Amino acid sequence: MAALVLHDLVPGDTLRVTGHFRLPRTPGEPMWLDVTELASLRSAPDRPADPADAVTAMLERYGPYVCVLDADTEQVPVWTETGAWVGIADTVADLSGLLDAYEQHHGVGGE
Repeated sequence: MAALVLHDLVPGDTLRVTGHFRLPRTPGEPMWLDVTELASLRSAPDRPADPADAVTAMLERYGPYVCVLDADTEQVPVWTETGAWVGIADTVADLSGLLDAYEQHHGVGGE
């Protein structure tokens, strides 16, 4: 499944995702989606010859934080590794300020 997502899919592909949600037991615990099957139903109509050409965003890790770096926008959405929302930095340069503010309010890597 991971190889399909990382190497073969492009925006616009139609997928069927099968699995189940694991609901949080406590307010600070994240919700999880356990995927058991990922099926590609239809390719995007204007699929590029090389799927790597369609990639405009990537996930980047900064310690306990996960960021989405997207070539189409300067804004950087950020979550903790457990799925808690941190916020949006206006630019990559503003990322450290966002993380510092989050840590001061929640503790280092906290929820």
